[in-house]
Amino acid sequence: MSVLSYSESGFDTQDDRWDDWEDEEMNTPMKCLFCAQTFQSPVVLFQHAKKAHGFDFPKTRAALGLDFYQSMRVVNYIRTMGLSDPNFEQVSGFTIDGTEAFLNDDAYLKPAIPDDNLLYALDELDIDDSVSVGSLSRSFKADGLDSLESVRERELTARIRALEHQLGLREREVKFVSEQFDEYRQMVKRQFYDSIDDNGVDNGEKGSGSEEVDGSNYYFNSYAGNDIHMQMLQDKVRTEGYRDFIYDNKDVFKGKVVLDVGCGTGILSMFAARAGAAKVIAVDNSDIIHKARANVIENKLEGVITLVKGKIEDLELPVDKVDIIISEWMGYFLLFEAMLDSVLVARDRFLAPGGLLAPSASYIYLTAISDEEYINDQINYWDSVYGFKMSAMKSTGLVIEADVDVVPAKSVAASRALIAEIDHGTATPAALDFSSSFTLVATRDATIHAFLGYFDVAFSRSQASPGPSHAELSLPVSNVDGDDSAAQVSARALWKQPESSMNGFTTGPHGTATHWKQTVFVLREPIHAKQGDEVRGQFTCRKSTTNPRELDLDISYHHVAKDGSNQTADAKQLSYQLR
Repeated sequence: MSVLSYSESGFDTQDDRWDDWEDEEMNTPMKCLFCAQTFQSPVVLFQHAKKAHGFDFPKTRAALGLDFYQSMRVVNYIRTMGLSDPNFEQVSGFTIDGTEAFLNDDAYLKPAIPDDNLLYALDELDIDDSVSVGSLSRSFKADGLDSLESVRERELTARIRALEHQLGLREREVKFVSEQFDEYRQMVKRQFYDSIDDNGVDNGEKGSGSEEVDGSNYYFNSYAGNDIHMQMLQDKVRTEGYRDFIYDNKDVFKGKVVLDVGCGTGILSMFAARAGAAKVIAVDNSDIIHKARANVIENKLEGVITLVKGKIEDLELPVDKVDIIISEWMGYFLLFEAMLDSVLVARDRFLAPGGLLAPSASYIYLTAISDEEYINDQINYWDSVYGFKMSAMKSTGLVIEADVDVVPAKSVAASRALIAEIDHGTATPAALDFSSSFTLVATRDATIHAFLGYFDVAFSRSQASPGPSHAELSLPVSNVDGDDSAAQVSARALWKQPESSMNGFTTGPHGTATHWKQTVFVLREPIHAKQGDEVRGQFTCRKSTTNPRELDLDISYHHVAKDGSNQTADAKQLSYQLR
């Protein structure tokens, strides 16, 4: 038989423990939506957000009738913007009108930051004011001991309701991750990719089963959201490189018909329109084109720019030929994602004789790095993870995962070798699979831990002279902070040769970091090189046989000492994949 007892305060020792738990929960700090300040109360937090950042969350929530999950999406969306933009904390005005796509996007149900206590506080905002602590206290004083049980019952009911909301939140997170995993598993199982033949055209072939595989949806849908476009637009080397070429050469664009392949937000199309193009046709197969259309209308350029949704391989354009094709098609290591294939199809179908492509040429370079810190962070990290060994996480198979990362210029320990030179006016999709010999010369005594790949692009006024001369391409490079004028690298990593009316940019470690970063090919065994030693080898790049948007890469090499003697009896053979 249980006995209900009360202390003088009306609560037993179990209630004391409940109060301790409640106090601990109430003291959990919550980070501002915009800046790094933290608060103990969501009310104070939202008051700060209104005063400092111009966003009245409670008023917006009430005015738009946002439910609990839409409120979660608002919080996670704003936090995502803050993570992608270091200057976001300076926002002084932020509003939403209820038409935003993210309000119904379940991707934003996943917390943007770990253990976001503000999300749990949203539960408290749903609890009726009649069960607040103050009202409970007043009810107890008014009704006396007889009402204590009903008061505590209401309090517990409210608390249970809040906990149920928290449980629901976790269940939604698990469901979201599970759905993402199932989608990925099905993609792998069904070989979820575009069928691209040697000419870069969708050949319509079917997979091993009777059901047609449409991997294009997966690829194009990855470009439908805002985040990836914000990342690209904020890459000043990329965006200003295109802008400067177009604006510095308005006479080339004036009165011309321009085709923008993979237009995204429409930024390049709007650059071309502002530069005087008579007509711009912007093509994209992603749903981002609907927002691009809105951008064009908002900037009153709909009289010049026509937007068309679809694959360039399949579309018929409102014109027979265009004078200029602009496209930002580059992927990691230049060729990842195989979008250049589509640009070459557009060239063959629509570019008028003597027409221009922007960019007009591209170049892939290989060098070598000595970076023990990188190796410790990326490879040796698995030797001791909180005291546990996780060797299985390392690339121990025959094929090594190539890494994409920003490598500091000080890590470069060798000269660079040009391993691919692509004239966009004459290249064919088949030629984008290439094999090239290389020789790297150690510029200092160093332990070489990895090869490093990156690319440059050139913008020319005439496709007849698509890029710099071989002499210019062979110039040494320097850090943007260096004083080597021969490298002709500006503070923004944009290089120009006025005498040849050439523009371009680099993604190399000697320039400003870009969202393409560099591609790191870690060696299984480091090379102990002296200044002047050579590393000679063969580099092979080809589309993956399982997904032609991905790359398979092979490197064979051997170390030759400065005096000419081989320090390795046989060439090393390494295979990599870029996924």
